[in-house]
Amino acid sequence: MSMPLEKENYFAIPPLAPSDLNNSLTFPTFWDLPSEYEISDTCLYSTKPRKHWCFLGKIVSSSVLVRLALEVEDKEGHRLLVAFHTDDRGVAFKDQCKEGHTIAVLYATQHTFAFSPPGLRLEQDAHVKVFPYSLNEMLDTSRELFEKGMGKRCEGCDKTDTPLKKCSACNGAWYCSRACQTGCWPAHKRRCPILRDIQWFTRKNWENGVHQYFFPRHPRGWHAHQRSQNALPSMLQARGF
Repeated sequence: MSMPLEKENYFAIPPLAPSDLNNSLTFPTFWDLPSEYEISDTCLYSTKPRKHWCFLGKIVSSSVLVRLALEVEDKEGHRLLVAFHTDDRGVAFKDQCKEGHTIAVLYATQHTFAFSPPGLRLEQDAHVKVFPYSLNEMLDTSRELFEKGMGKRCEGCDKTDTPLKKCSACNGAWYCSRACQTGCWPAHKRRCPILRDIQWFTRKNWENGVHQYFFPRHPRGWHAHQRSQNALPSMLQARGF
């Protein structure tokens, strides 16, 4: 007797890429983070992690008493304390930690504070980065980037069968002509620096850990544009076409 065939699920949602900021394994919410005392086969916190992960949260408020302390909201809306126990007690991050900005913490672990609910205790500057964009903007830009196949189609007319040039500011938006770039610029202007910055995440291999990742101290393009925000970037001829 033949076994009945399973009905194929045509509406199954494909898994998210590990480097997509929306991936809940690579970019977990607070309660999905390992404890600082937990030994895990996947999230082993050591000089050679078995996999990489990064916590992303929206800064709700900040205060400074003995050290910089933040109230942060994760992707599911849970609010937690983030306390800077770095050498300078968070002085280097104070001006960046504005309400609505996004904080990223590599290899974040749940810490139990003596007089506060569990949160994050930050000890390494190089594992922390603050972005001047909202968390939703970063998640939406990452989702759009992967849904469009890493962007190799014209942003204006969706052409793929013609030589494309890329935006020289973000290297993540593609155009078939100057006319398409000019027409898309009002919408792309805000997205451009976000697209540029999230490529630090999207171009990493998050699955296999050999050595820890660190955020660059003074990375190119991680600060505000030196050019006018209203200036239209040039386009560079895409390689490989």
